[in-house]
Amino acid sequence: MYWQDKRVLWTGTYFVASCGGVTIDQLIKKYVENQDSPEY
Repeated sequence: MYWQDKRVLWTGTYFVASCGGVTIDQLIKKYVENQDSPEY
């Protein structure tokens, strides 16, 4: 893969979010909400 050996300015999560139309703020909010809910 071309980008595998390159240094990029985004993480995998940011890349997926930017491609999927989801903002980082939405991801962080969802992450925090999931931290508050005991699922295990």
